[in-house]
Formats: sequence, structure tokens, C-alpha cells
Amino acid sequence: MKILKYKRVFLTISAMLVLFSIISISFFGFNLGIDFKGGTVYEIAYKDKVPSISEVKEAVRASGLETATVQKLDRNDFVIKVPELPDDKKAQLKQKLTFASQYNFDEKRVKSIGPSVSGELASKSLFAILFVSLVIVLFIAYVFRGVSKPVSSFKYGLVAVIALIHDIIIPTGIFAALGSVMVNYQIDVLFVTALLAILGFSVNDTIVVFDRVRENLKNSKEKRIKGKKFEAIVGKSLEETIVRSVNTSLTTFIVLLVLFIVGGEVVRPFALVLMLGTLFGTYSSIFIASPLLVYIEKFQKKPAEDKEKKKKKEEEEKRHFSEKEVAEALERLKAKD
Repeated sequence: MKILKYKRVFLTISAMLVLFSIISISFFGFNLGIDFKGGTVYEIAYKDKVPSISEVKEAVRASGLETATVQKLDRNDFVIKVPELPDDKKAQLKQKLTFASQYNFDEKRVKSIGPSVSGELASKSLFAILFVSLVIVLFIAYVFRGVSKPVSSFKYGLVAVIALIHDIIIPTGIFAALGSVMVNYQIDVLFVTALLAILGFSVNDTIVVFDRVRENLKNSKEKRIKGKKFEAIVGKSLEETIVRSVNTSLTTFIVLLVLFIVGGEVVRPFALVLMLGTLFGTYSSIFIASPLLVYIEKFQKKPAEDKEKKKKKEEEEKRHFSEKEVAEALERLKAKD
């Protein structure tokens, strides 16, 4: 298949995207929400007349809370997130949000998150991602335990995790750049939820391809499968699954795109991360995971082949020396005669 023919090109593109994402994360950093850095969530619901979100944002800035973020949940509800909201600032904010008594609202929620809670939440989120990755490796190694040649089942899991790392680093890098220079998209619990959803979706797509590789390996009539034969089987497996993968991802992407367009401001960043994860998850399953399997099979057999060649060479040298010794013995016998 042509995908495997140009596997070096696709892997190079992915490496460049991952490098860009790492540079983006290092340069821009994360625009952390109050879930991870602490702060106050202030939710209000207007009664009769409802101001626009731009008016609410202007009122928040006028109260001296320049670093606050404002989100509209539905027609009446607004959520204001600020790093700190002392009583004097809160009183000033409430006054500004009434717009000189033109609008009336009720306080629905005032929730403060301390630094210790946010730090614990960040560590638990990182642990969740690492734990899911480990479980995926063990699961794939177990499911593919019947396939030990020419690539061991553990390496199938390792390739899947490499693809998963690719799938979460690139959306994270893009999100870091967007959140710093273009839009106020923050890294919060919803973002971590989206990453975990990407892990599940992407590994499912990869397993479908690997499962087809496993079946084709079992159905192959040849006992020794390696080199070009293994690459041909992987290519055939890709041909049999690529339409299914693309169609599934396309329908999911369309749903997420609609959610991004018509969804509220709270849902839009979540939908964007899932869109990026769906796009790069499909790419990795087709253009990363399968070529990596071929490369692993290609490079892992070299030491065994070198050892076998060395052994044959030693046997030939021994046979050569023994023939030489026989010839010398015959010469000595002739000399005695």
C-alpha cells in the first residue's frame, strides 16, 4: 500500500507536528483555569431583562477584575471566574452587574478553590492520563498475546501508546498557542476530560487496524513471515480498515463541528479539543501506528540475522581449517613415503 511506501514522509510530518507542539507548550505555557490554579467561581442568573455577554464583560472589567473570564451558560446565566474575589471587590462587582439598577439578578453559586485543592486536582489529572496509558499497553499486550511473531504483543501496546502520545501532545500544543495569543481558552477539568476521551477514541481506532493485522497473520499460509511479507500484510490490513476508520472519524468530526458552532462558550473549547483529537487520532492510527509496526519488525530482526550470519561464517572457517589440516596431513604422509 502507498501509505507504507511513503511511511518515512508521514512519520517525519508527525515528528515535526509533535516538535511544534512541544515548542508551543514551552513558549506559550498553559492558560490555566481556576480548577488548576485556584480562584472563585461566581455564577449569576438575570431575572427579566438580560444584558449581552459583551456588556457583562465590560462591567466585570470596570469593577477592577481585568483577569476574570466570563462565560454565558444559557439565556439568563453567566459564570464569572476570577483568581481572587474579596468582599469589597464582590460588592463592587454586584453593583456594576446591575448596570445602575437596570438589571436584576440572583446569585446561584459562589465557589472558591484553594491552591492546595487545585494542585491536588492537577496531580490527579496527570495520574489519570498516565494510568490510562499503562492500562492500554497491558490490555493490548493481553489481547494480542496470541501474536508473538514477527512482532511481540507487548510492542503492539507500545506502538499504540506512542500514537496516543502523538494524539494528545498535538492538540495540547495547538490549544496552548490559541489560549495565549488568540482566544481565552483555558486548561481546566473539561480539557482533561477531552484528552481522556481522545485516548479512548484513538486507541479504539488503532486496535481495529491491529486486530486486522492479527487476523491476516493467522490466515497467512506461510510459516515464516518477515520483511516484505509482513509489510504486505500490514498494508493489506490498512486497505481493509481505512474506509471504516475515515467514515467513523468523519461522522464524529461533523457532530463535534456542529457542537462547536452552535454550542455555548463553555462547550466550544471542549468541542475544539475533541475535533483536533479525532483528526490526529485517525491520522495516527493509519499513518503512524502501522508504519511503526513495520519499522519495529524491520529493525528487530537485524541482530538475529547478524548472529546467524556470524555463526555460519564461523562454521565455514572451521570447515576451511579442517580441510587445510587434512591436506597438510596428506602432504606429510606423501613425504614419508
